[in-house]
Amino acid sequence: MRKAKLLTQEELAEKAGLNAKYYAQVERGQRNISIGRLHKVTDGLGITLADLFRFPYQRPLSHDDEEMIVLVTRLITHGNSKSKRLACALMKEIVS
Repeated sequence: MRKAKLLTQEELAEKAGLNAKYYAQVERGQRNISIGRLHKVTDGLGITLADLFRFPYQRPLSHDDEEMIVLVTRLITHGNSKSKRLACALMKEIVS
């Protein structure tokens, strides 16, 4: 998505308020990123967290998929630490 928006890693890191070296390591899979920082990246891209998990090559999302994305996003952005851990566990289950 960064490349599609014609942003360099440095430009996106600046928009997201992140260190450029740290962001580059995240993008290369050398560092993990917290949900809070991931949210900053999506803000820098001008997209939502839900948008981040949509890819052009995927099938269209069903109503249930959309609802799950909304619920997990709410847990991440508005939840307490327990609900954020639950959201993380759900996402790990989904992508594995």
